[in-house]
Amino acid sequence: MDNEGLRARLISVGLGLVADDIMHLTRPSIRIDCRRADDEAALPLGSSKLGGAPDLPPGALWPTWQGIPLLFIGQICLADIAPYDEEGDLPHSGLLSFFVGHSGGGAALMLSHDDPSSWMVSHFEGDVSTFVRLGLPSELREDLRLPACPATFSRQPTLPHALSREILALGLSESEGLAYIEVESGEDLGFSDFAPYLLGYPYYFAGDSPLIAAAASTDPSFDVSRPKNVPYLETLRDQHHRAEAEWRLLMQVFSIQEAQMDFGGGGYLYFCIPKTALSERDFSRVRVEMFFP
Repeated sequence: MDNEGLRARLISVGLGLVADDIMHLTRPSIRIDCRRADDEAALPLGSSKLGGAPDLPPGALWPTWQGIPLLFIGQICLADIAPYDEEGDLPHSGLLSFFVGHSGGGAALMLSHDDPSSWMVSHFEGDVSTFVRLGLPSELREDLRLPACPATFSRQPTLPHALSREILALGLSESEGLAYIEVESGEDLGFSDFAPYLLGYPYYFAGDSPLIAAAASTDPSFDVSRPKNVPYLETLRDQHHRAEAEWRLLMQVFSIQEAQMDFGGGGYLYFCIPKTALSERDFSRVRVEMFFP
């Protein structure tokens, strides 16, 4: 959905008077659309895809956690997304590859939520035509051998959380606030527009914030408990403000039937990165969060 489509949605739910203000607060995302390949071998080395087998520089090994092969989520050919990343938030050459420890099967979970060595995001530079497509490890469970789904991209706007500082500053009425949540959550679309994407604001599954979770997991001073005598919404608002000031969404992936991915029985996998790390192209500081029904 482009900017005009989002503006029309805002107007349709009664936010016409503040539609321009809200549109100024949107953040572009790079949506990933994918369709299962008939034959992965026919895909060029270094092509963008979810699932399948990774293309890695010669000599690189399939990453593992405690001897267990990680699930290959996918790889993004950064030259493919360059036309949609007008802000230059990501490098525009090489491959960005995503792996995570995953238990497999229906309603599967991450292998280790608190151990950064149980996932990996790597920026592989160089001539991708010299890369090697790895064979699937014999230890990789059958239900983690995901089909390759070539990816195409589009630029689409995303909305900040209803408790973000910018949205609160608009002073929406109660009815406008509820209407905004309806659009932000996708209720006005019947939850039919789920798709993986890079950058943008994260989709807040059931109100949970992956940015808060990522911030709390790396900073002991980030207190996610509710202080005494402080209203819950005020506490949550302050947590959102701090997390959004320090962290960005790198990529989110919904449970995708086409790619046979399932996160916690229909949930989301979020790759979050500190803003300083993103600007420094330091993908070793990515945190992975999972939210599910």
